[in-house]
Amino acid sequence: MADVTLTIVDRDGVSQQVATQTGAVLMEVLRESVDVTLGTCGGAISCGTCLVQLSPQWYARLDAPGEDEAEMLEALDAVAETRLSCQLVLDDASDGMLATIMPSD
Repeated sequence: MADVTLTIVDRDGVSQQVATQTGAVLMEVLRESVDVTLGTCGGAISCGTCLVQLSPQWYARLDAPGEDEAEMLEALDAVAETRLSCQLVLDDASDGMLATIMPSD
């Protein structure tokens, strides 16, 4: 597994570099690396607490959200370039990604 380096901006606007491996789920990486509770539902696409906003160039590189994720994003009135981090599996192309953790309320 290759190394992937991400830039994460937490809910307080603090940016940090996080190194992980390909195949990791972004929500799990955030749980381990940032002092914040994410994914209350454990990745079942039922809570929306793991919402992240990606920089436009990274968002454009991803496959479209699946039907369940798209429905949850719509229910959350999610802003542009947002995804549920529980649905994002990191790969080689994720290296350098910028993700901002969205407010949970």
